Amino acid sequence: MLLKHAVLVWALTSLAVPLNKGHAATMLESARKEGAVVFYASVPQDQISRLSEGFEKKYPPIKVQALRAGPSRILSRVMTEERAGNPLVDVINLDTFNAWVLKSKGFLQSYRSDEMEAFPDEFKDPDAMMPCCMYVLTNVMAYNTRLLSQREIPKAYADLLDRKWKGKMGLDNDDAKWFAPLVSIWGKERTVNYFRSLMKQDPSMVRGHALQTELLAAGEFSLAVNLFGYQALELQSRGAPIEIIQADPVIARAGHLLLPKRAPHPNAAKLFIDYLLSAEGQQLLAKMGREVARRGIAIKYPRLLQGVKVQTVKSESLVNFEELSQLYNSIVK
Repeated sequence: MLLKHAVLVWALTSLAVPLNKGHAATMLESARKEGAVVFYASVPQDQISRLSEGFEKKYPPIKVQALRAGPSRILSRVMTEERAGNPLVDVINLDTFNAWVLKSKGFLQSYRSDEMEAFPDEFKDPDAMMPCCMYVLTNVMAYNTRLLSQREIPKAYADLLDRKWKGKMGLDNDDAKWFAPLVSIWGKERTVNYFRSLMKQDPSMVRGHALQTELLAAGEFSLAVNLFGYQALELQSRGAPIEIIQADPVIARAGHLLLPKRAPHPNAAKLFIDYLLSAEGQQLLAKMGREVARRGIAIKYPRLLQGVKVQTVKSESLVNFEELSQLYNSIVK
């Protein structure tokens, strides 16, 4: 009896490999017949170009037709196309908060890429509507090394409420996507009280993390309350007088790859998502300085993720984001 059972298990196992290979071959053949994949992304154009070139070289004759825009513009465009009954996009790259809007409105379909097995559990979406992660973004404080000495730098966010920082900090006036996860971690009352106290420090209000990073390097202020780690270290690598502070909590925000429910080229879309999540695609992103969550990929700035307690965005931040965004705006404006 045991022998028969063993033979049956062996037979089923041996059949699984060709079936999976057959499915992959069918998807590849269908994707090549579709001939194109339309990609809306919020990452810089040079990153889109390099990823597209890598994919096209691996899977000719499929061509990537890419649109680069900010998250709000991408969200608006996708929703406009859907409502007009004329969906054009196959793969959408959006941050967690904007991706949630599309998911909640029923514009997405589930896709369980085999590549997700290489990602930590905390970055996996149970219903596979918001596959993660093309990349992650971690939040850091940063300071100008010409304006502050090592002994002067703050160690925690609470330190920024000291009177000595009054008028010396930069803060984003559109940073609700950092505020909302903090509410989940610190609690609403503590977070609101903290930001109200922070505003009494008269920070320079600047919109956009990239611009803040450049202004910090130029000495417009001594310290930036919240930047993206990789942007600060990229500028540092080019000689800018910047150093980061990874104060607790370090929040990781995902860059998702979304498959629309009515993607015009669904097989090419799945193949492209697989590529971007694969070791090859993730390595390309890592070489460009991006933080990636796939196991086994060496990132350009290891200290952003290694040896750091990283907290991912909680679902309650997504569900209540509109309310929390309005609350943040009421505090900083």
